[in-house]
Amino acid sequence: MKKIKIGMMLVLCALVTFACEDDEDTPAKVELQSFDIMLDNAYSIPMVTGRSETGNIQMRLYDDNSLTFTITIDNLMASDDLTVAHVHTGDVVTAGSVAITLVDGTDIAFSGNMATGTINLTADQINTLQGDDVYVNVHSSDQASGLVRGQIDQTIDNAYNVTMSSANEIPAIIDRNETGEAYIRIMGNTMYYKVIVNDLEASDAITAGHIHEGSATVNGGVLVNLGITANAELEQTKSLTLSTDELSKINNDELYVNIHSTQYPGGLLRGQIR
Repeated sequence: MKKIKIGMMLVLCALVTFACEDDEDTPAKVELQSFDIMLDNAYSIPMVTGRSETGNIQMRLYDDNSLTFTITIDNLMASDDLTVAHVHTGDVVTAGSVAITLVDGTDIAFSGNMATGTINLTADQINTLQGDDVYVNVHSSDQASGLVRGQIDQTIDNAYNVTMSSANEIPAIIDRNETGEAYIRIMGNTMYYKVIVNDLEASDAITAGHIHEGSATVNGGVLVNLGITANAELEQTKSLTLSTDELSKINNDELYVNIHSTQYPGGLLRGQIR
């Protein structure tokens, strides 16, 4: 009986030793790249108004194609619930398509203002994650198109979302229904921007767009020519390099965006940057 027990113990020891050796032979996965991205309402397209959420996502990409992440959203409105989160393709002023699902609400879900998880990526998804024009978007019940957003490939220094209307013109235009938005993102001394005009009358056409100096009560001079001279240039991502003086004024002074048309050469739509 003692011999049997001793034999069994020897077998168990051998199995334990083999298992330990097998673990030692399995290399630990290696981190290839880390991401630490700020999320903000101000970066969302379309713009989120009347909200103050910010946040952060930390991601770690490993050599086994796994991606771990933690998302934290601050100042979440009590009446709202976070739903899903994705990596999208798109430049800083564009709402693009989903490339990677991070939080699907089922396998990985938000708990309050946080979500953490691990997903496995394809080679194409890794190329997207490490490429240009890619961002993280966190969605909520109230903001299904996106509550907060953060660009992965670029750091945004300042973001300005401008709502434009004909009523803001001086003098006000009261017989037109057009509205518009201007999305402006500053990275270093480069300004990326996109101008949208909604419900433009078929008989009219866009002729120019500028950033002007001045408060909401004055008509000021042109600071920056946006280079928009036709309808086809609306909803297109554009960029230009700012001088030191232009950059300082855009980040500090009273300015407005003005969009001009054939029928209203003095300005069809206007909205204050500040």
